[in-house]
Amino acid sequence: MPPHRPRRPGTSAMVCAVHQELTLAETLHLLGLMGRKLPSFITSVSGRGDVLDLVADPRQVKRLPGPLKLATRLAPTVRAALRVVEVRDGVATISVDASAGGLPAHKLLGLASNRIESVVAAKGLPAGSVRVLPDARIALDVQRLLQARVPGARVSDVSFKDGVVVLDGVAG
Repeated sequence: MPPHRPRRPGTSAMVCAVHQELTLAETLHLLGLMGRKLPSFITSVSGRGDVLDLVADPRQVKRLPGPLKLATRLAPTVRAALRVVEVRDGVATISVDASAGGLPAHKLLGLASNRIESVVAAKGLPAGSVRVLPDARIALDVQRLLQARVPGARVSDVSFKDGVVVLDGVAG
């Protein structure tokens, strides 16, 4: 690799537009949220249009809070439909519509908030970069997470398209 040369005054760094279509596993790995594979409790990922569909077996999750552990005995399969409802300043707000055994499970999302925060902290990621919001929504600060791994990258849009995650932005 050639040595780094400082830019001359009056010149600017090269900035490239980026459009990436990634699997959910690739996206979460890029953001530093997990390894290269999805956790074993996610049994299926698919999509249609702007909805990302997940099927999960929460019995596979270690250290579930008591109320969630009880709920998994009653309905061992959770189906969730995720949709990006807004992207502002690199933060994607994702709505979660989940059901388990025909019952609305997205109302239990708040119970997972502490677990999500502890995973983010354990990975050394920016505090608050993944937040559970009221009304079964998640705020994912894609900009902060990506910036921690790819300095200089800027996110302009995040969306789902037929089972993949689409990231648009610039790298420089």
